[in-house]
Amino acid sequence: MTSIKEDETYRRQLKDVKRLFHHGLEAVAPERIIRESVVMENDSLNIAGRSYALPEERRIWVFGSGKAAGRMALELERILGRHIYDGIVICPYGLKTATRRIQQFEASHPVPDLNGHTATYEMLDVASDVRDTDVVIYLMSGGSSSLLCMPCDELELDDVRELYRQLLHCGAPIRDMNRIRKSISQVKGGKLRPFFGNAVVEMLAISDVPDNDPAVIGSGPLVDDPVSPDEALGLLKTYHIDNRIPRPVIRFLERQHYPSGSGEMEQNMQSDRKSPVSDYKTHINILATVEKVADAIKKGAISLGYNARVHDGFITGETRKVAKTISGEAVDVLARNNPVTKPAALIFYGETTVNVKGSGKGGRNQEMALSAAMALEGQHHITFLSGGTDGRDGETNAAGAICTAQTALDARKAGIEPESYLENNDSWNFFRKTDGLLITGVTGNNLMDIQIALIDK
Repeated sequence: MTSIKEDETYRRQLKDVKRLFHHGLEAVAPERIIRESVVMENDSLNIAGRSYALPEERRIWVFGSGKAAGRMALELERILGRHIYDGIVICPYGLKTATRRIQQFEASHPVPDLNGHTATYEMLDVASDVRDTDVVIYLMSGGSSSLLCMPCDELELDDVRELYRQLLHCGAPIRDMNRIRKSISQVKGGKLRPFFGNAVVEMLAISDVPDNDPAVIGSGPLVDDPVSPDEALGLLKTYHIDNRIPRPVIRFLERQHYPSGSGEMEQNMQSDRKSPVSDYKTHINILATVEKVADAIKKGAISLGYNARVHDGFITGETRKVAKTISGEAVDVLARNNPVTKPAALIFYGETTVNVKGSGKGGRNQEMALSAAMALEGQHHITFLSGGTDGRDGETNAAGAICTAQTALDARKAGIEPESYLENNDSWNFFRKTDGLLITGVTGNNLMDIQIALIDK
């Protein structure tokens, strides 16, 4: 059993690590970043330093998609009020907000559904009224890849749904997943942009991808980035799901023989919009990133008395391997005060992958915490949190999980073997039984994942 002193240390670390995670989320709250970027003054609209005069004939439209779209839209409506002419945003179930001038639709994530399909068609119908002299504001955040759903005409929605399910479990990084998604979509990879014609488009984005590439965020509906059928087929084979997805998807890609960037489908979609995608006036504004979250956590940790260090760059790769690497760094601080002295806070960010083979319940953050619990077993005074900034890890009710160096030991004493839960990808049930689930509720935001390791003397 742990000593009273160690129990007190763990209690304090648990309180601190939760506080730091929430502090990071508050720094990138959708309302805050919209207020920092959009100003309306004397009938002049200023977006990220660019000003737009608003004579009576110029209309402002608001469109958007993603987990943060509802909160962003509500704050934008508070700022712009009557100046908003119309618009549509699509957000996940439960994240709709009370806008009056901007229509909101709810749809499924991470696998698309009929509501998302219908809402996307509705968005395009409304967009057909946008005039070239208007200003379009597009609110973009993670989750758009499933919410903004318009498969190529030859494909059934059920076939696309199964493709998405297979992508979620094959271990592919988000960039490759979105490359495949673009290849079978009529709106991804820049194909949405022509529907707004020659109007100026200001994209206000919250990034949930490594390197904050706008072509990857939400599969880049406003960024010209076509994917050839050959590339998509190659990626399906790389991740060994070409024999698992519905045959109509494979047959569709095999029938396409157009070269990248000049496809029949793309030409047809732009028939009523004469300008090529590259000629459109589109401004990409990345308002919030996971680096900003990590920096806020670092400042918070310093204020709590920790020597804080943010890992240099995104963490990617297989979840279990990454967990061992992070655990090794925490142990190095514990044993050798390297690279920072105790008490320390190590902060990491990024998005790892899980190749699901078991039948259990969990997500990449819970799996990382379970792997870390085993790697840290017996190392005193270390607490580790891994959480998704959207508040949802996999298809569970948890944002992630929290473990200590005592978690695996205590579990074994209770007859709960961590190895069997990890092997079955059943991290949710492990942490449910050991009281380690990180429950935040859905946040209405999305900026990848955060890991925090606290190490005390």
